[in-house]
Amino acid sequence: MKKMSQFFGMRIYTDKARYLGDIKDLILDDKEGVVSGLAWGYRAGKALVIPYDSIMAIGDIVLVRGKKTQAAGA
Repeated sequence: MKKMSQFFGMRIYTDKARYLGDIKDLILDDKEGVVSGLAWGYRAGKALVIPYDSIMAIGDIVLVRGKKTQAAGA
């Protein structure tokens, strides 16, 4: 198990070995009390979020399925 603070700054790569960026924030579902996504940048005042179900593996890096990035108000 990892602490939330250990995720900040981790590098994110797609399954096609494309570097996306570093984790800037975690998005929490306040109703369920679980992490629902990873924010890795901002565009036009909105967070760029990778949904939790797109995460394939977490180790020294975060590996995600490509083309699942969406904008979220933050």
